[in-house]
Amino acid sequence: MATEAFTVRTESDIVHQLDSMAGALDRSRNYLVNQALREYLKTHARKIEKITQGIAAADRGEVIEHEDVIKELEVIAQPTSGDDFFDCAGIWESREIDQTTIRAKAWPDQRG
Repeated sequence: MATEAFTVRTESDIVHQLDSMAGALDRSRNYLVNQALREYLKTHARKIEKITQGIAAADRGEVIEHEDVIKELEVIAQPTSGDDFFDCAGIWESREIDQTTIRAKAWPDQRG
């Protein structure tokens, strides 16, 4: 793939962080910047595509009224029996649970 040079001006602390990370990863500053740009472009291309699809759907009249969305969210957000965090308080109270017992159960063939 062909490459092309361009200049970017940025704050000194960003350059220092970039150089530090490049050294820690044994990579060049150029490599890290290219990786960051690829990730940025990929992420924002997806967002732009979703926005474009949403605008096209709205243009076709495929929308849900705000009031209907709020009503649906209110139904979803209503706690049901047993959803209260404090209903679970004390469930471990009479059980012997600590890091040692958890590790022993997770890795039974290892000692210590």
